[in-house]
Amino acid sequence: MRTTGRARAARGAAAAITAAVLLLPASGVALADPDVSDQDVRDARRAVTSASSAVAGIEVRLAELSTQAETSQVAVQQAGEAYAQAQADLASAQQQASQASEQYDQAQEQFAEARATLVAIAREAARSGGSMDTVQALLSADGFEDVVARSEALSHVSSKADQAVQGYLAAEQVATTLKTKADQAAAAQETAAADAQDALDAAQQAQSDADAAVAAAQTERAGLIQQLAVARNTSAEVEQARQDQIDAERQARAEAAAQAERTTPAASTPAAGGGTAPAAGGGSAAPSTPSTPSTPSTPSTPSTPSTPSTPPVTTPPVTTPPVTTPPVTTPPPVSASKAETAIAWARTKLGLPYVWGGTGPNGYDCSGLTQGAWKAAGVSLNRTSRDQYRQVTKIAYADLQPGDLVFWGTNKNDASSVYHVALYIGGGQILEAPSEGKPVRIAAMRYTNSMAYAGRVG
Repeated sequence: MRTTGRARAARGAAAAITAAVLLLPASGVALADPDVSDQDVRDARRAVTSASSAVAGIEVRLAELSTQAETSQVAVQQAGEAYAQAQADLASAQQQASQASEQYDQAQEQFAEARATLVAIAREAARSGGSMDTVQALLSADGFEDVVARSEALSHVSSKADQAVQGYLAAEQVATTLKTKADQAAAAQETAAADAQDALDAAQQAQSDADAAVAAAQTERAGLIQQLAVARNTSAEVEQARQDQIDAERQARAEAAAQAERTTPAASTPAAGGGTAPAAGGGSAAPSTPSTPSTPSTPSTPSTPSTPSTPPVTTPPVTTPPVTTPPVTTPPPVSASKAETAIAWARTKLGLPYVWGGTGPNGYDCSGLTQGAWKAAGVSLNRTSRDQYRQVTKIAYADLQPGDLVFWGTNKNDASSVYHVALYIGGGQILEAPSEGKPVRIAAMRYTNSMAYAGRVG
């Protein structure tokens, strides 16, 4: 069996540590052993230092590996969000193509009716012995430009025929315009369909890459833990339990810090989209204070002192972003009956699989689940988690009530970074469609990577 460099170093470190223990008493003075020289002692000390460095390096790498799965999962969820957006774009393109096709069909019918009217007028004129040469010439024209070229004779046509000709011309122009629009909409639909397929392929590839990365990380982690066991003269089981505890403590610290940040009523950051945070009641945030501050006891003065007779110097505007505060108005109350309906509906989906772009009934993605839940309560939500975050009323986490939505993103202040949404059901729990391979479930509320605000529907 091939021995890795790290494994050899770990066993060497273990041997060096053992030798150092034998050679170095508590006082640090070499034992009076004629077979042990000062050089032996120095070598043993260097080996101990090298072993400590090797162990530290292993622990650093283990810490990196412990976050790799989380990073991979975020990438997968971002790819899933991109697919959901592509699906929404495709649905919109399909609707526009359908509407354009219907409008063109109607225009074709109107054009056919206008032509039939002209034909009837021409026949009637022929039966009555009148001359309708201009109408017949119009009907035999090769196209709209030819029709316009012959329109000088329209003044000789009867009033009724003139109206029919004008209707014919208008109907033909409308039909031609709508045909172009329908063709463009059909092309856009094809492009959107291709984009949706590309997004699905990318999401599935992201999942495959994440699975491979996690598997490789787990293999490397197991090898590093074995090396630690050798270096520390323990067992792999002991080191595995130790690393699991370290990972759990790290995640707990990160979650506690994120929760404290989200729930502490301190100065907030700009809301999603880069603007100031909207008030909880759905209105705009209060205007920011003037850029030049003043103390409570002293009136605000220009930055450059001046005598009473000198006009005040106007200071240029400050370019730093305005400081915003969390929502200060009372959030709109949750409709208890609607929230209960949404939650009850979502509970019936527990255990169903996560499906890329899923909107039911046999599987869901994260935003498909929240959209379906609130649709059951009679409320229309946007399709993607990003658009849902833009749509809802922003509320502080301290105001969370059952039925509210919780969002996660890579930038807590940027709606375009949102990649996941879940339904808050109360008691510190959420109901969510988490990711590929994980069914719809109830989980503990997570604050790590959550957006600056939660959202209230309605």
